[in-house]
Amino acid sequence: MKIKFQKDSSLELDEIEVEVRALEENTTVKKLINYVNKFGKRNRSLLPIKTEDRIATIKVDDVIKIEVQSTSLTYFTTNEMIKTSGRLYQAIENLNENFVQVSRHSVINLNYLESIESGFAGNMVAILAGKLKADVSRRYLPELEKELGL
Repeated sequence: MKIKFQKDSSLELDEIEVEVRALEENTTVKKLINYVNKFGKRNRSLLPIKTEDRIATIKVDDVIKIEVQSTSLTYFTTNEMIKTSGRLYQAIENLNENFVQVSRHSVINLNYLESIESGFAGNMVAILAGKLKADVSRRYLPELEKELGL
């Protein structure tokens, strides 16, 4: 990765423009853009989740995994399971670096990952704390391995 500064007198005093260049928009590029977007914002430790009858707040560190089916999001925590509506990419924006997307419909907290095993039909399965499982698609497996340092 190359980082360079270029002075631009056409910008305002407090204005900063960041451009990311790469051969393609891969997961590293997306993570970098997400990181830059979060720069300067307060890092929250609580997630507000609006359900049908209440607004629940859960600690980010207590979230084991998040799954989506259509527009129904399910948060699996150490204490409970909370269902709400929304999109997975919006939920990911509020998470920290401990979370990694393992399929189009699932995000896991690496702090609760116990193992990764071969699953049915050639894919992998992440075994999580609390007897939870998450399918790991082949597309997301390299990013998961990279996050684990493999």
